[in-house]
Amino acid sequence: MVTAAAAGTEHASFAEAQRVQEKGELTEFPAAAGVYAVYSPDGRLQYIGLSRKIAVSIASHIQELPDLTHSVRYEVIASATREDLTAKWQEWVQAAVTANGEVPPGNAKGNTTWAIRRSAAKPEIKLTPGKGVQDLTCSIEALIDQVVKDNKVVAFVKGTRTQPQCGFSHKVLSILNEVRAPYEVVNVLDETYNPGLREAIKSYSQWPTIPQLYINGEFVGGADIVEEMHTKGELKALLSV
Repeated sequence: MVTAAAAGTEHASFAEAQRVQEKGELTEFPAAAGVYAVYSPDGRLQYIGLSRKIAVSIASHIQELPDLTHSVRYEVIASATREDLTAKWQEWVQAAVTANGEVPPGNAKGNTTWAIRRSAAKPEIKLTPGKGVQDLTCSIEALIDQVVKDNKVVAFVKGTRTQPQCGFSHKVLSILNEVRAPYEVVNVLDETYNPGLREAIKSYSQWPTIPQLYINGEFVGGADIVEEMHTKGELKALLSV
């Protein structure tokens, strides 16, 4: 895990930043208090933030601003008070101003681009009451079929709507958010409420990977197919049917 240096212009060093995902897998950031700096793909420092849970803040930025959230540097501050976090954040911002001649664009006065939206996210669909497979009166495959046919758009992903657990799941959810399509999410990693779903969905679709997107009761494809359809404008057309 990469941590930020204590002071100086190294706070704005893109070279030492950690990418938010590698080889399709999201990087794990600490669920601890601290400060962090976010860089866009071109290496430009976009925003310096402070947080009680760095991982949660980064996940929100990835979800809301995927094109700008490429790499992150952070510094965990143990047992931090609000004053500690604010002082460290001011130190980082000042270091950025010294190095670049201006505050990061996301920290400029009046810029609310990086303000984390606090509206409650729609919960994921749960296939079962969570009492175990033995209490089910039908198969997991039958429950999958019901969800797919009862909802216009359903994404079966690794993780949740706000915290996908792999880069490909994040890609599909980001595309759906970009086209502003209402959609449902089912977490294949939730063994409490969706036992056996990770393998059952592959059998149901005859498709070997996750995520999987369904529209109007039909299987559309995985991340690469969804991305290609989005690029060609085909996804938006399908969603309008």
